[in-house]
Amino acid sequence: MPMPHHFRTLFYPKSVAVIGASHTPGTVGYSLLQNVLQQGYTGKVYPINIKGGTILGLPVKRQISHVTELIDLVIIAVPAQFVPTVLEEAGQKGVKAAVVISAGFKEIGKKELEDQLVTVAEKYDITLIGPNCLGFINPEIMLNASFANIMPKAGNIAFMSQSGALCSTVLDYAKSMGLGFSKFMSIGNKACIGELEILEYLYHDPKTSVIMMYVEELEEAQKMIALAREITHGKKHKPILMLKAGRTAAGSQASQSHTGSLGGSDAAYSALCAQSGIIRVDTISELFDLAECFSENTLIKGNKVAVITNAGGPGVLVTDEISSKGLELAQLSPETINHLSKHLPQSANTHNPIDILGDAKADRYDLAIQAVAADQNVDGIILILTPQAMTEIEATAKIIISHRKKIKKPLIITFMGDQSVQKANTLLNNAGFTTTTFPEPAAKALAMMNYFRNWIKVRELSGYRFSDVHSEKVNKIIDQELKVDNRVLNVEISSKLLAEYGFTVLKSRMIENDDQARRAASTFFQPVVLKIVSPDINHKSDVGGVELNVSPHDIPRKYKEVLARVKANQPRARLLGIQAVEMVESTGLDLILGMTTDPKMGKLIAVGLGGIYTEVLKDVAWGIAPLNKYDTDRMIHSLRAHPIFDGLRGEPPLDTDELTKMLGRLSQLAMRFPQIKEIDMNPVRILPEGEGVKVLDARVVLFD
Repeated sequence: MPMPHHFRTLFYPKSVAVIGASHTPGTVGYSLLQNVLQQGYTGKVYPINIKGGTILGLPVKRQISHVTELIDLVIIAVPAQFVPTVLEEAGQKGVKAAVVISAGFKEIGKKELEDQLVTVAEKYDITLIGPNCLGFINPEIMLNASFANIMPKAGNIAFMSQSGALCSTVLDYAKSMGLGFSKFMSIGNKACIGELEILEYLYHDPKTSVIMMYVEELEEAQKMIALAREITHGKKHKPILMLKAGRTAAGSQASQSHTGSLGGSDAAYSALCAQSGIIRVDTISELFDLAECFSENTLIKGNKVAVITNAGGPGVLVTDEISSKGLELAQLSPETINHLSKHLPQSANTHNPIDILGDAKADRYDLAIQAVAADQNVDGIILILTPQAMTEIEATAKIIISHRKKIKKPLIITFMGDQSVQKANTLLNNAGFTTTTFPEPAAKALAMMNYFRNWIKVRELSGYRFSDVHSEKVNKIIDQELKVDNRVLNVEISSKLLAEYGFTVLKSRMIENDDQARRAASTFFQPVVLKIVSPDINHKSDVGGVELNVSPHDIPRKYKEVLARVKANQPRARLLGIQAVEMVESTGLDLILGMTTDPKMGKLIAVGLGGIYTEVLKDVAWGIAPLNKYDTDRMIHSLRAHPIFDGLRGEPPLDTDELTKMLGRLSQLAMRFPQIKEIDMNPVRILPEGEGVKVLDARVVLFD
């Protein structure tokens, strides 16, 4: 970390000064002081305002230096231009923690002012959250150091958000669900303290079991992956749930490769989560469903789920969701089935999903839940109630609550409806049960629990190391091209660069004139493919720039034909020549492998279905370099085309093992040479098992 942090002082201060405390009710400065004073905090509180006087019965000091006692935390809400000066005075006073509520910094283009703030914080070793934030809440000590007016109950969930406006909504929603927080914070512009520092603190915070994040933009993906892996995969693993706002492509810079055009920030964030064990969610409601599930249940031990319902339709719906999310309906033991058959009506379904019928009262739920909870074949339980004429809604809730200490498996309860089930849901929430309005989110929550269970069992997280590479030769190629201001390397140079790093590339030759075409005819001893070389043409076949299966003696004639075709179809394109490449066997499958650089997230590695269908089907998986064996296996198995790799209809399986190594090699190349902006290998032919993977066409793009 760049500087030491005083998180204990920040979250557990014995004294707080509100600088910018206002005399006017309804203002931010007034609300901040009111929240600190009137929501249960028992430490000393000092309002600071240049006008003096009294606010809410407390004497106001004109400057923080006028306070004679030690101050642990300052909450600053003064105009932005005065914040560095105020923080300087706090530093001179010995303050070690600060929250800057004030806006008007980097978010409106005043980066220099924010830099001044950072300089002061570093000078006095102050742990600072903000600026431009809502503040934070520590329910454990009833400290509301924010201008949100809700004090949540204490619990084991930590929440951090880049959006201050979202925080108030989250607090209100959490209160209705009965959720409690260990720490709750808005981090604003992250001038000094960002997600990395706070995550590390929360990992070691004994009060936190689940971490929720609302993210608009992250940086330093490699550091985030490493830290999140430690949190989610370590001995004291904690789930991290992340809601990422915005799914649009990163940046506006034009890409010069297929790989670059397929990439984007959403692909990067999905890869980050997959590689680090972070569970990515799509909606706020899903974020809370999962937080509640992890917070209030022991971790599921398998993927077998039992469903108890008083209505067939919801049972079918949740069964579909269970199957689609990688879970299975549990096969109930004969003892469980016999017990249910003996005590339930004859028309009830005693197999999973268990339908106890629409006239079920609390006693049937009591019977079913006891039987299912005791069944060793069941790992998780979803209980559904639909209000009907005979339904005892509150009595059923109380029956479930009576079994709270006996049930050692994850249990999610869905009392469907609104007003009629509201009181029962409140009872269940207050008793620490996980509830959802509809059954499908219950299945997804258990599926994410099962995903996390599988993640923490992963053993191979070490990176690839390839020694059969010639880094000095790659460096020489890059330096030579940069000296002549060539940023887009042609196929010949790109292939040479890749070959020096251990990739299997095809024999090729660049043809720029008739004489070179004649010499190429004597160089090859098997058919070749001719490809146009142009920095202005990505899709060669679309403009007639590809000629297949050309005999060596026919190269001079076909060279002229291809050149003429492309000139006619693309008269303004810069044509650098024709690439002659040896033909490869027709067996196998064409893929795309590539790398592109995200300005915030780093080097993204891609693998997908290649050839002419790349950008149509977009069957592409992404990872963030550096990759390990787990990452490359995940990427390949996530492709829709993956079943083809195992061999279809008598076809031999493909060389997946070599493909995973090739991805690892590409990752190492990307990390070793930051000068490389993009790499496009399309197509890459993956051959039958044991025969390897060959690069048929390639383009390397360097940074300007």
